[in-house]
Formats: sequence, C-alpha cells, structure tokens
Amino acid sequence: MPVVLYEKKDRVAYITLNRPESMNAINTELRDALLEAWKDFNDDDETWVAIVTGSGERAFCVGGDLKERAARDSGQRARQQGRLLPSLAFGLNIWKPVIAAINGYCLGGGFQLAQYCDFRICADHALLGVTEVKRGMAAAWTVDLAKLIGLAHALEIALTGEHITAQRAYEVGFVNKVVPKAELMDETEKLARILVNNAPLAMRGLKEILYRCIALPHEQAETIARHILHPVAVSEDIKEGPRAFTEKRKPVWKGR
Repeated sequence: MPVVLYEKKDRVAYITLNRPESMNAINTELRDALLEAWKDFNDDDETWVAIVTGSGERAFCVGGDLKERAARDSGQRARQQGRLLPSLAFGLNIWKPVIAAINGYCLGGGFQLAQYCDFRICADHALLGVTEVKRGMAAAWTVDLAKLIGLAHALEIALTGEHITAQRAYEVGFVNKVVPKAELMDETEKLARILVNNAPLAMRGLKEILYRCIALPHEQAETIARHILHPVAVSEDIKEGPRAFTEKRKPVWKGR
C-alpha cells in the first residue's frame, strides 16, 4: 500500500498521508512520496487546488517518525544532519491554493505541514501542537508561526509543547474553520470548489504577493506586486471575466 495516496478529480488534487498504523508519522519513505506528489501538483496546469489530509480515524499527522530518527541518530547522525529537502515553504514555490483537512492529531511536523498550507479546516475533536520541545528538539520553522498567529500565541504553543484544541486553534487564528468530524471533507471540498471556480492565474498571483510582501514597506510591496501580477494583467482570463459577466454566464478560465 502506498504511503501517500494521490488522486486528481475536477481540478482538485487529493493528497492523503497513508500510514494510519503510525498515525501518519513522517518517515523517509512518506517524506519522499509527499515531495513527489507536491511536485506533480505544482507542474500540472490542469490541477488548480490541493487538499491534504491523513488516513485513518486518529491523526492528520503526528510529525516525524521518532523511531526512525532514533535509529538514524544512533548510527548516521553526522551524515544526515543538515539535510534539507524542498517543502511547501522552501524550494517548491507552490502558488496554487492548498487546503489542510485536519482530521485528528496534528503535531510537530504535522503542525508544520498544516502551517504551510493556505487554509486549515479542522475537525472539532482534533488536537494540535508543536511538541518538539518535549523531545529535546527545537523547530526552526516556528519562525513563521508568529507571523500567522502573533508572537504571544506562538510562544505559548512552541515553548509549552502542550496540545491545544481545535477551538483554541481557531481562536488564535491558526485554523479557518472548525466543523464536526463527519462534515470535515464536505466542508473542505466546498472551499475547494469555490477556489476552482475562480481565475487560476489571479489566485496564484495574489497568493504569491501576499506571502512575499507581508513584511515589506508599502511602496516596495506594491512594486513587487505589480511585477508578479503582470501575467494576470495580460492574460486571456482577464478578458474572459468581464465578458462572462456581460453575457450572464459562468466564466471559462484558461489559466493563461
């Protein structure tokens, strides 16, 4: 059975971490398979939105596989340290929208994966946390958490290492919506359908400028934004939108 399930339907890519017996902990095999899925999604012009979730009833992802790490550290630590792989945040430059459907425990590296998605919809029973400090580790990726939820909340989550409820994650601004467990995928797919019906080039451009320009002074940010959005300004889709409105029909986006 593959450790990542990957399928596409109606312009949506479904990426499912598939190690339910290990609560979808990320080992080397899963990490590499996940990277391949992200690359395929990024390169496929016919797929406009991705949904990532975990298989089984218990977990979205509990982070890195600590058993594998312990075995690795005992014999290969020096060789493996410092090995950085591309991710949603570093190296892949995925500007298509990505939604996390958090269906259970979302801890450590699983929290990181959810953090680097654009939208997070959470089942009401889920527990989330940055638990590395309880294992003697410190996660460098938490540097971006303060931008997302503010310094005080980021310090609380990262330094205590305690689990927080789905409702608390919503209150601090980490998740967009909390829904009953049975409604999680329906609610996630509803958002995906909204996104798929929007102009893909415009969405990608807006996502890129919002991420790249969040901390820049206004004038510098606006200059960069205009550069990034130039392909939208000269696209076929920018003509199709007003035309479809005038003709009272649904736009037919070409993504170019």
